[in-house]
Amino acid sequence: MLVSAIGCGAQPQVDGTSSSDGTDVGTTETPTTGEPVVGWFDVGWGDLQWHPLEDGGTLKVVWGGQGAAMFPLPIRGAEFVLPDPPDDYTSELAPILDLQLDIEGHNDGVGGHFKRIANYPITFAVLPDGSYEYIYLAVLLPDEIDPAILDGLPAHLSVQLRPYGSAPLVIERDLVVADADPSE
Repeated sequence: MLVSAIGCGAQPQVDGTSSSDGTDVGTTETPTTGEPVVGWFDVGWGDLQWHPLEDGGTLKVVWGGQGAAMFPLPIRGAEFVLPDPPDDYTSELAPILDLQLDIEGHNDGVGGHFKRIANYPITFAVLPDGSYEYIYLAVLLPDEIDPAILDGLPAHLSVQLRPYGSAPLVIERDLVVADADPSE
């Protein structure tokens, strides 16, 4: 279970670039749609608890319950439109996520990226403090990749969230991949 670190009454900057405590939670693209930027979001890593995913930080490989190697990326946010109920991924109000992960020397997947996820509707849970949480997006490693060969390689993560009625919110992170021990 993830533990929320967002305090009650937190007021992030209007442009979505930082939380009330001043930590970076992403940047926004120049709105090309003419829509204002509404709300904020942040991406972390971890399957059982939230770990901040900061520029220059570690993106750790985690093994899922069925043995698949993955990067579990939990998502948090607030102050943008959600469908009613918030888990209705078929609603036009569901926020849409796009993700591109590049790892040096291994960008031979779709679109020239290590992993690419496009037009993925996110179903947030609304927490008691009013913030939103998505347990995690499982970015699975291809079966033919031994995670050990990725250990220490530079990576670049780009995540875009498109809430209904808002210009896109974008997070860019330069990271280093860390291999996890599958016996942990």
